[in-house]
Amino acid sequence: MYISRSDLEKAISRAELVQLTQDDISNYNATEPDWTIVDMAIAEACELADGYLMGRYTVPLEPVPSLIGTICRTLARHWLHSRRINTAEFPKPLQAAYDNAIKLLEQIRDGKVHIGVKSLEAEKAATERWQSERGAYHVRAGVKHDWSDYP
Repeated sequence: MYISRSDLEKAISRAELVQLTQDDISNYNATEPDWTIVDMAIAEACELADGYLMGRYTVPLEPVPSLIGTICRTLARHWLHSRRINTAEFPKPLQAAYDNAIKLLEQIRDGKVHIGVKSLEAEKAATERWQSERGAYHVRAGVKHDWSDYP
């Protein structure tokens, strides 16, 4: 997972998390989010990010670039809101943030934005370079000495 519950709590107020996750109508005065639903939102966001990135990078990414965490928080928030709001009625800033996150994932996938992680192509090239040299010995030596006058 690229984000945690606490990461999501930093991006979304606790009151908003409670409103977006509590489905039990009888629990009207709830003060705690339904963590199962929060975990589902996190999993959905991280899987969506992996779906875009897996063609270019080995997923899950380790270490997690901060940009991916930011994108996943946006995706999780959008997923939580989509449980409550008809997508035609989405607040414009929320929809714009989601659209930008998807666009950014596409740019990362296409190699237009770099996240500081070695791509599969770079890993493959390094592996092929190593495999092509298999069996060959490479020796380093110092300066050649002339020992012809040595008794």
